[in-house]
Amino acid sequence: MTVQLVKPILKQARYSLFAAVALLRIKLKKSPSLIILTYHRILPGQSLLRHTEQPGMIATPEALDMHLSLLKRLGAEFVSLDTWLDAQRKNKGLPRLAVAVTFDDGWQDNYEHAFPVLKKHSIPATIFLVSQRINTSWLFWPEQVLDLLINHFHHLGHEALQWLRPYLEASDDPSSPYTILQADSVINRLKALDDHTIETHLEQTRNTLPALGQTTPSARPLLNKQELDTMLASGLITYGAHTRHHYRLNHLGNQTTLENEIVGSHEDLEKLGLQPVRIFCYPNGDITGKGEQLVQQHFTAACTTERGWNRTPPNPFGLRRFNFHDGNGSTPLSFLATLGRP
Repeated sequence: MTVQLVKPILKQARYSLFAAVALLRIKLKKSPSLIILTYHRILPGQSLLRHTEQPGMIATPEALDMHLSLLKRLGAEFVSLDTWLDAQRKNKGLPRLAVAVTFDDGWQDNYEHAFPVLKKHSIPATIFLVSQRINTSWLFWPEQVLDLLINHFHHLGHEALQWLRPYLEASDDPSSPYTILQADSVINRLKALDDHTIETHLEQTRNTLPALGQTTPSARPLLNKQELDTMLASGLITYGAHTRHHYRLNHLGNQTTLENEIVGSHEDLEKLGLQPVRIFCYPNGDITGKGEQLVQQHFTAACTTERGWNRTPPNPFGLRRFNFHDGNGSTPLSFLATLGRP
């Protein structure tokens, strides 16, 4: 049997094993536990926006619906993250298996495609917002880089893009567009730089090469105030803070900048009437000691990108989550396997 045939069989076997582990944990778990499901973008399979988005950032509305339906059938109780944390702090009765749903970044498609699914199931969720990006046409730098490498690759030899060249592979073909996976690798290498530096480079590049903005999708990327208010009024959606500009905290050495991003995001959201804002979410999961201290002073809990179940009592400032996307949640088996991985 060839390697090409063996690999899919082994992958299916691993999925089956981890899915069985998840089902056993769900069935046999006696002490209260909390599973937090995390999503970023919810986009239909045919959406053009998928062409310039990282693979690990997207799930379909159908997948979200399947996840919620499956966990309901398995006896999970969906809770607001705020409500569960309050009950845990006050030693009130907790469900044996609680599930909270979260969305990071505040994408407009959360309103357009995720909110209808949540309403269908009457399931609450928390959306972590980048406060200074609300009501703007801002596109985060990874999406800008994807657009550049896929739609404007013929400009890569221009001197305005000299800053990007050290992060490209020497073997990359400069005469053809990058694939999503190739561009995703460039984004991962660019994370060696701080976010503000990358944004500054991109702004200077756009000023020199105005054509770079001509194929950017016309759809507004992020939520606006009206959409936020509509979801808040439903009683299903609460909001948390995700910094002011989505700057990774481990690249912010200045105390004033840290305070601006962490404390400022809390202030911004409350001024918008989106209170109470109790929970913080670390961009990219990057945590620093000084940043963590500020979070603990101004919030009651914080979400990380660490994977796993939250036992009772949890560390409220180190909440674990499972991030779902097309690659690990498109089928019931892959979804359960993700929940069962160590």
